[in-house]
Amino acid sequence: MAVLNRLPTLDRLRRMGLSEDDRCILCGDGQEDRDHIFAGCYYSKQIWVSLLHSCKVTRLTMDWDAELRWLCTCLKGKSLRVLLLKLAWASFVYHIWEERNRRIFRGDSRDCNGLLNCIRETIRIRVQGKVTCIDDVNRQLGIAWGIL
Repeated sequence: MAVLNRLPTLDRLRRMGLSEDDRCILCGDGQEDRDHIFAGCYYSKQIWVSLLHSCKVTRLTMDWDAELRWLCTCLKGKSLRVLLLKLAWASFVYHIWEERNRRIFRGDSRDCNGLLNCIRETIRIRVQGKVTCIDDVNRQLGIAWGIL
């Protein structure tokens, strides 16, 4: 739904007449649309940059379309890094949207570290037991993610 831009973000709900306020619930700054919530929001940026850092990747730009193009182009193969990055992206999108809904519907929130730990635990569970080749790069990634 996020890739197709079909999530019921506040800007879409406002255009349909179902909401008056379209301010981002995560950072309180900016219009909540797909691009902002997953790429422009300060809260989301902190999470994604931390996940990339754990994968030993540095990216300077944070733009939805640019990240999606980068992911589609670069994440090919079966290395541990590719697996971790694919899981990191999917978990990032899922948990950011879940956090947004948690704040709207439950009035509950987690700070960046709380959400980051939740995402990392989700990824650790998915990767556990799938690491077969233990070279230096995989060892460092495995240690960084707590799977070795």
